[in-house]
Amino acid sequence: MKRLTAAVAGMALVLAACGTSDAAGDGTGPIKIGLSTPLSGSAASLGESERKGVELAVAEVNDSGGAVGGRKLELVAQDNACNPTDGASSVSKLITQEKVSALIAALCSGVTLAAMPIAQRNKVPMVVATSTSPDISKASGAGGNKFVFRINPSDANLADALASHLAGGKARKIAILAEDSTYGRTGAEALKQALTKNELSVTVTDYAAQGTSDFATLISKYRNNGTEAVALYISGADHVGFLRQAAAAKLGLPLTGRVELEGDNLTILRDKQFAGSTSVYPYSSIVRTPENEAFVKSFQSKYGAPPTYEAFEGYNAVKTLADAIKRAGSGDAEAIQKALEQTDLKSLTGGTIKFDANNQAHDKAFILEVRDGRPVVVADVTT
Repeated sequence: MKRLTAAVAGMALVLAACGTSDAAGDGTGPIKIGLSTPLSGSAASLGESERKGVELAVAEVNDSGGAVGGRKLELVAQDNACNPTDGASSVSKLITQEKVSALIAALCSGVTLAAMPIAQRNKVPMVVATSTSPDISKASGAGGNKFVFRINPSDANLADALASHLAGGKARKIAILAEDSTYGRTGAEALKQALTKNELSVTVTDYAAQGTSDFATLISKYRNNGTEAVALYISGADHVGFLRQAAAAKLGLPLTGRVELEGDNLTILRDKQFAGSTSVYPYSSIVRTPENEAFVKSFQSKYGAPPTYEAFEGYNAVKTLADAIKRAGSGDAEAIQKALEQTDLKSLTGGTIKFDANNQAHDKAFILEVRDGRPVVVADVTT
């Protein structure tokens, strides 16, 4: 009996490792797409935005006749709480229990890195829509994991673009404040290298634990150590919390880095003390292309607010997968992976989603600046 039990358990592991060839089994039912994103914790607002973009794109694909042969897409979402352990568990559940044919994961870079080997082991393609750590593309494609495809730029590309722009401005001494996470640490390091290359100095690099509630000491330091601008690599509730406290404490310095100039963030940054604040981002709802204007109109009609970067990339990820599924002619996971390798898709913002040897796409990114209380696009770059 013990030998039989062990054999059954071993067979279960083998089946789990095989992943899924087609979510419907008979090739006629819906094709399941798994989404692992933070729906709780400090990054929950970002995950909710990503899910909205994903849901809108799924609805559009289904309303237009489905992904392939009339088969509709079915979204299955799992909360990863921006935690690598929870993220790995969520991706495993999506593959082995929900039998998804493809994944969109996992917003937070540390979670994405933890999930990547699971997608590879189960041979299920995973589209990375928002995680920016350079380590993701280093490990993908020619880096060893052929099942992971990133559609958004890495922080290395974004930092180079931002530093080149800052080199032409007034601020020469820049402090970096990053969250103590993979995203924060790799982003801060990429910006530090890019600033040095452009002959700008870093006054200090600070790391704050996720969930930090009091930034008073750091704000006082930046105000008094010769810093001329503060670059941020913090996300979600922590990001808004820092901006609110900086405004109340009269920081009086422009902000830069990865500042999302939307919603509550923009309301705070309209304050004159933050004049000249800049950001580098792969998306803004103010980008003027016919495709993006149609997307913004559709998103705002459904949700009552313009799309954020996370919503845009979630939408983009579904459209990228739907294109691959159509070309693959089925919901077979490995067929979708092969089709993704040949992707050549126009982006909503005027760039192209086409993967290099490391399965990294090079869509456009944008340098944004707050002028007269409004964000404006001052430059776009191909990453």
